[in-house]
Amino acid sequence: MSESLRSAARSPAPRARRVWRRRLAHVWWDHQWPILIAMWVWLLVLGYIGFWKYYQLYPGGKPDAPGDLIYYTMQLIPMISGGLPNPVPWELETSRHLLPILEGYAGVAALVMVFSSQVQGVRLRMTRGHVVICGLGHKGLLLARRFHDLGLLTVVIENDRDNSSIEQCRDEGIIVLIGDAADPDVLAAAGITRAAYLISVCRDDGTNARVAIAARRLTETRRGEPLTCIVHVVDPQLCELLREGELKLHREGGMRPALFNVLGLASRAMLAEHPPAGDDEDGRRPHVLIVGLGRFGRSVVLAAARNWQPRFRASGERLRMTLLGKHAKGETEALCERYPRLAAICELTAQDVDVRAPGFHSIPLPLDAEGRCEITAAYVCVDDESVAISTGLSLLECLRDGGSRIVVRVNDESGLAVLLPTAESGDPIGRLLHTFPVYERTCSPEMVLGGTHETLARAIHMEYVSQQTARGDTPQTNPSLVPWDDLPPRLQDANRHQADDVGFKLAALGCRLAPLTDWDADRFSFSPEEIEELAEKEHERWMKDYLSAGWVYAPGEKQNHKKTHPSLVPWGELSEEEKDKDRDTIRSLPVFLARTGFQIERQRGAEERGRPVDRAG
Repeated sequence: MSESLRSAARSPAPRARRVWRRRLAHVWWDHQWPILIAMWVWLLVLGYIGFWKYYQLYPGGKPDAPGDLIYYTMQLIPMISGGLPNPVPWELETSRHLLPILEGYAGVAALVMVFSSQVQGVRLRMTRGHVVICGLGHKGLLLARRFHDLGLLTVVIENDRDNSSIEQCRDEGIIVLIGDAADPDVLAAAGITRAAYLISVCRDDGTNARVAIAARRLTETRRGEPLTCIVHVVDPQLCELLREGELKLHREGGMRPALFNVLGLASRAMLAEHPPAGDDEDGRRPHVLIVGLGRFGRSVVLAAARNWQPRFRASGERLRMTLLGKHAKGETEALCERYPRLAAICELTAQDVDVRAPGFHSIPLPLDAEGRCEITAAYVCVDDESVAISTGLSLLECLRDGGSRIVVRVNDESGLAVLLPTAESGDPIGRLLHTFPVYERTCSPEMVLGGTHETLARAIHMEYVSQQTARGDTPQTNPSLVPWDDLPPRLQDANRHQADDVGFKLAALGCRLAPLTDWDADRFSFSPEEIEELAEKEHERWMKDYLSAGWVYAPGEKQNHKKTHPSLVPWGELSEEEKDKDRDTIRSLPVFLARTGFQIERQRGAEERGRPVDRAG
């Protein structure tokens, strides 16, 4: 998350606005005009009572007949009759002061209603650093609310003017534009040339792709920090394939592209929140049950296997998995074909089972020598929420005695999941059966903004901290050795620029980026000649970055306040110690990429150019 988002999240002002929007604003905007009319009538009644009391106190000044009192009361509206020579009763005092205020508010509110589109356009033309979200489905609504809750101006583009969420967003202060998000004119009206983020979560991948293409054309001449364009891809496997080009795109013109998939993010988040039970809990060897091998189920299988890989490397122990689904055997074979290491790391057992079938609850589960069910954790990944919950309850009867954790995928926390007991309630079922709301957990600024470039930039910084710490540096001697969130924005951007350049470096060697299918890809190594070539290119990129930021060469120590650095010299003039820093960065590149879901592959012809494949270990 950027510095601006972090500071916005810490500020108490957004929290106060959130309380107003969620608890009071909706009621006010829904009933504004009836409330104003009721207040207007009440103030006129007070005015009438005030005039009647006044002429009772000071008789003889003017007639006090009811018709005359009504006439004087009505003249309070244009502020003609309220000025009297003697002290007036509190009713008249209240009426003659509050009526003009009420009329002024009503007039302004009416003008805003009439000219709201013009006011909105002026506001958009004057703002910078805002968020534009394309698509107001479930994901778009959650993201719009959460960015808005951080205090950032949020603009939503929605094509369906009958979408029930439009008025809900407008009531909460979120700007909504009606139109095709892929139309350059609509994107321009949303101010994407000045926005910080463009997030496209429309219902199909084709629309999201067209939004990104239109945004790239509009930001070609943008200067300064690029627009971060985040595109949702519905299919997790398609998202992996497309991510190959994500780093290659670098930042075309003024746009930095990024891809994300809700189900891929959710699978990793679910396993982090509910990890499989293991030896550290009850001495049992981990055995995972996954029910449903749709898009989400397949993502969970891969995430669990990748999480297990370090343990497999250290001990050779395989993770046992039982996979249930209507076409579980075919889906498992396809996964093993695409990810060759999956079958090596995991001991897979697949059963073709229809979870909707009446006999599902009688499916035999693996038992140990003592007759206990071997399952240590079960993940129900069925798309249909009601079927998923009923499946989880069926498994509860089978797994209750073993104390196995059961996690059920649901869409959000406000559906059928509210009917289930929770651990906080003290119910034993709540301690074993957990729900994981996919959209609630993943449609947040922190998750969505952590795209490939951002994740790679963080990985680069983590490796830098590790290397420099091993050299003996400390945060006192090197202020850059701090967690990512504590890193100054300038240094965060420097890591992002380094991530942007990865694809170009590899292309110079005849290599390419590919989605991570070989889970040993972090052991890839370059030849000494390649390391030297890429290290020199990295130094040239670093120099260009610093010089463009106003830094200059000066011998001695680096001076941040003077923007002087002793390493701003050509590669040949660097000391071996400084060169080793760039060499270490290149050697660690396969590790960086594997952490973000990429691997390095040699392109055809690279071997003939004298660059043999060299894979360590």
